[in-house]
Amino acid sequence: MESAGAPKARVLVVDGDPEAGDQLVALLEGEGFEVTLLNAGEQLLSHLAGHTVDLILMEAALPGADGFEVCRHLCSDDTAPPVIFVSSKGDEVDRVVGLELGADDYIVKPFSQREMLARVKAVLRRAQRASHSGKTGRYRFADWTFCPAQMELTAPGGNAIPLSSSESELLLAFVQFPQEPLSRDRLLDLTKGRESFPFDRSIDSHVSRLRRKLGDDAKHPEIIKTAWGTGYIFTYGVEAE
Repeated sequence: MESAGAPKARVLVVDGDPEAGDQLVALLEGEGFEVTLLNAGEQLLSHLAGHTVDLILMEAALPGADGFEVCRHLCSDDTAPPVIFVSSKGDEVDRVVGLELGADDYIVKPFSQREMLARVKAVLRRAQRASHSGKTGRYRFADWTFCPAQMELTAPGGNAIPLSSSESELLLAFVQFPQEPLSRDRLLDLTKGRESFPFDRSIDSHVSRLRRKLGDDAKHPEIIKTAWGTGYIFTYGVEAE
């Protein structure tokens, strides 16, 4: 439960199955969250236009616009809240697609209540850290600038590149430990935390997305290199302000 007096996190549940949606709402409200239930992707986009939301829990298979399509739209907006897919579509391809579209986690039905609550809280913590960490700080590497508070990269030509909360958290881990090999386990500890461990490919998917935003060649990356047998290494020197 949240501590007395703390503001309730606002969670939006989007599920075309009313029974499954009601069960998830009951679980989250019992933990002290403020929850709204919708049953279609189009309703989600309309709701966001007039309401503040801290986290979205969304089924991948939705009536009308499916969850993947909605996530693609959401993650093109740097102000969108973090997204967790809660889906009966549990094969690896669907999970990887969901993460590569920008989702912060992917939970397969059926799930344990303890796991669901742990992952929800982990994503909320990560989003909060990404929005508050280093409020006055920024990091420079080569001709790039990274502002964690705004979750934003500025490219050498001056173009602003928005980051999702997971991308920002991952880049923050890299720039805080530049030119040092970081294992996948270490990156998970620095970003999501153990209670939100999804599966091995999650870090690889987030690194791939971050490389694309940095313009790093997927086959021959120069900024975030693969450290074979270890994990990844951020090769540039970094100046922190």
